[in-house]
Amino acid sequence: MDPFSQLIGQPQAVELLTQAAVKQRIAPAYLFVGPDGVGKSLAAKCFVELLFNAHQNRIRQGNHPDLLWVEPTYQHQGQRLTSKEAQEKGLKRKAPPAIRLEQIRQIIEFLSRPPLEASRKIVVLEQAETMAEAAANALLKTLEEPGRATLILIAPTPESVLPTIVSRCQRIPFYR
Repeated sequence: MDPFSQLIGQPQAVELLTQAAVKQRIAPAYLFVGPDGVGKSLAAKCFVELLFNAHQNRIRQGNHPDLLWVEPTYQHQGQRLTSKEAQEKGLKRKAPPAIRLEQIRQIIEFLSRPPLEASRKIVVLEQAETMAEAAANALLKTLEEPGRATLILIAPTPESVLPTIVSRCQRIPFYR
């Protein structure tokens, strides 16, 4: 079955990612760029399923030990909450959620251990444009030397992410 069958209208992105997997030339870091609502997160999920072919059930259940999915959070009473968690608790926030330095440290810690079930670890960063500058700078060394890992950053435009991060990623364009 084609893991990208749910992704509609993105033939270039699908081709680039499929060819990378088929040729086993997976980049250390990808930057999925395009407007909101065009399937970047879905494409990341499909790509992870393609790379972790034997472990698709664990991916769908959200408990694969070699996958870390990071999204922007709010800080509330010493806890980090995703937008969904904040909404469920009825919290109204003035500042938008952000990817924080602590989350980048969590990524670095996650990548410091070898993969348990797959040949590589994968980290997906949703809304990478929300990274605080300190967080983005902390991520740079990991992007240069990820070890047996691939990072997928998702953002609306290359300009919304630090140029030093963009230069370390292979861009995968998404269109309306």
